[in-house]
Amino acid sequence: MNEVIKRKEPMNKAIVDVDADLFVKSLPGWLEVTHFVMAQRAGNAKPLNEDGSLPALSKSDLNTSGTQKIANDSVFSFAIAASLKGDKAAFDKVEKELLALYGDNFPGSFAFWHFKQEPDAKPETLDDYVGMIGKTMLEHGHFEPKDTWNAGVRFLEKIRGSNFVVELTTPLAQWHRDTWTKIITQLKSQLVDADNNIPPIKKELEETRNDQSFIAALLLSAVAAVDQELTEDYQGLLKSVSRRV
Repeated sequence: MNEVIKRKEPMNKAIVDVDADLFVKSLPGWLEVTHFVMAQRAGNAKPLNEDGSLPALSKSDLNTSGTQKIANDSVFSFAIAASLKGDKAAFDKVEKELLALYGDNFPGSFAFWHFKQEPDAKPETLDDYVGMIGKTMLEHGHFEPKDTWNAGVRFLEKIRGSNFVVELTTPLAQWHRDTWTKIITQLKSQLVDADNNIPPIKKELEETRNDQSFIAALLLSAVAAVDQELTEDYQGLLKSVSRRV
């Protein structure tokens, strides 16, 4: 559907550029078209307006589980992009403007909650972990190398389930590249057996493509350096993603 592509393009740009104004401006149209497509598939879509445009969403439309899911994914994606840049001002602006536009419990408000948890909160879900990591990044908090490794794998897992995976992959890969370059050059003393465990990391950093395979391979190369014990699930995920076809 051309309308889906047309309305997603500004959302893509808003997330890539961490443009709060463009994001807030584009979100209503993105929710309208995704809601319409989901309703159409379910056989209960409202008729188009006389001019052929999509019907505006009512408050009850905005509260449907499908539309809330799309909104939370969109806000979460913007929040991840803002976290990678440490742009708390953009993060705060989106929250403030969506609140002004929609009122309390606005579409996507649940995603913001994950990024505002208390420091002593006990994360239970992937969203909890990503939100707490993002909060630290937005507040320019410090990560030890092992924390950096865990942050990287959680972010990778999260973006792979997003509608904006393409837009988030490059900035996440660049974050990994920059962060691990700094670790192996400036924070060697914080790594386990640095002399033997840095070379595999250096080798993976020679890869020029900023894609998911690079991220996964880099994370695998750093396992020993941060003394990370991999669960079978994460080992399987990273090995699968690191393979190039």
